[in-house]
Amino acid sequence: MSRFRRSRIVALAALAAAAGVPAAAVAAAPAAAATTYTITDLGSLGFGVTDALAINSNGQVTGYSYLSKEIQIPCPPAKYGQPKKCFEAPYHAFLWSNGKMTDLGTLGGNFSAGNAINRSGEVVGAAQTRAGYSDSALWNGQTITDLAPLGVLDASGINDSGQIAGMCGPNTGSGSFACVVSNGNVTALTAPPAFPDCNEAIAINNNGQVLGTCGDASGAVRAVVWSRGTPTVLPTLGGPGISPAAINNLGQVTGYAMTSTDAQHGFLWSNGQMTDLGNNFFAAAVNDNGVIVGGNEIYSNGTLQDFNNLIPAGSPYQIDYATGINDNGQIVAKAYDTVTNQFHSVLLTPA
Repeated sequence: MSRFRRSRIVALAALAAAAGVPAAAVAAAPAAAATTYTITDLGSLGFGVTDALAINSNGQVTGYSYLSKEIQIPCPPAKYGQPKKCFEAPYHAFLWSNGKMTDLGTLGGNFSAGNAINRSGEVVGAAQTRAGYSDSALWNGQTITDLAPLGVLDASGINDSGQIAGMCGPNTGSGSFACVVSNGNVTALTAPPAFPDCNEAIAINNNGQVLGTCGDASGAVRAVVWSRGTPTVLPTLGGPGISPAAINNLGQVTGYAMTSTDAQHGFLWSNGQMTDLGNNFFAAAVNDNGVIVGGNEIYSNGTLQDFNNLIPAGSPYQIDYATGINDNGQIVAKAYDTVTNQFHSVLLTPA
């Protein structure tokens, strides 16, 4: 049975948070106009814990949320005696819209997660089958479609035209390649000559530009943007690693990368130029206004600010990390609720 996959962005952000990295340090710059936010708790599907991963231009949100009823799962082998019964709370993909969270269901199994959402409310992600396998999936508000028969191993992004970016290949995962799915047709993305190993696309914008990663024989990885099928390899910040996270409709890319001193800095790639956004800024999303969010911070007009200084004083929420932002400036983020001692997903709306 394959292990169920969840979002790469959440795993990276959680790792950064767990490491206790300090707030990013940036050079002094003229302060951007202060923006404050109201907070809306997105709720849950019963257990109280939700991970919101993406937001569209209409303020609709997707991700995954835990159900209230626990299920029995196989226990790891016991060293002595008989294993006890083991239980886990299942989680399902959801669509949050106008204050209501809707369970999007699964492909017959116990788990699912939405990774991306477009303007029409279509969601792509992964869903467990009745046999226990993790298949890529598309929800259109009415039905769920298993994308595995098309050879889609992972669905990471969807644009407003319904084009899907992800990983395709045999079910074994061997020989996988970055791909785009359009109207049921799978197109493999051309690899740049110096980095021939392109096994996954992670995002696609409304102009059909695709963001992904490619590697070479030495294991070096680079961020790549495909425009009209032609790949462009992005520069680095001087170090060996780069983790692209998002692309907006202007073709701007954000994420984080290592410097020559092995520090991890956020970056913005725009018009062929790489801008260093500061140390330990784990950029996760960018909107068409060039506003970037990641961790508990927001970058705008050359200034990096902590969300916890921009929410109402006395709020029980402590913003942990943001995962998405739309062009209206609405942001989805994970927050710690000091009243319930749980992590909740919240919507931050400019006041």
